[in-house]
Amino acid sequence: MAKVIIKQKILVIDLETTGLDPFTHHIVSVAISGEKGKGFNIVLPFYKNKAKAKEFLQPILPILEDETITKVFHNAKFDLKFFHQYGIEIKGEIRDTMILDYFLDPNRKTHGLKEISEFRLHYHQIFFEEMRKGRDITEVPKEELTKYACEDADLTLQLYHYLNQQLNHN
Repeated sequence: MAKVIIKQKILVIDLETTGLDPFTHHIVSVAISGEKGKGFNIVLPFYKNKAKAKEFLQPILPILEDETITKVFHNAKFDLKFFHQYGIEIKGEIRDTMILDYFLDPNRKTHGLKEISEFRLHYHQIFFEEMRKGRDITEVPKEELTKYACEDADLTLQLYHYLNQQLNHN
């Protein structure tokens, strides 16, 4: 798995968490995509124990710390704060599709992933609350969580390429 990923020079990383506060909430899964329509999701079995979770993620840490791979996030500040709480340092160039979208259209009020996926790519993503169906995120079946997380990562990758193309032509 890691050998396939390491060949990519651009990787999207997307976290699913138990909440929005990196100090009190936990990472539930890490989705990664490097190619349109493809990705994988690592569901953390020990999400409440940050040391065990980091140990579980050990196989992908060389990728996250590889300075030659550009890491793409949507709202990077959110994910990076969570990684920091787990003692995981993301190295390499970091790009943020939320900021890129803002550069393209600073007058639009929202730059959320779901909204800009629909606006820019004409793709309707399932919303977080639809995926949860009133359940705690830790109660969502792994298959449903993985489908949701991988879709987020894939759309972030597609948006990254789209936004770069638009910004470079303006």
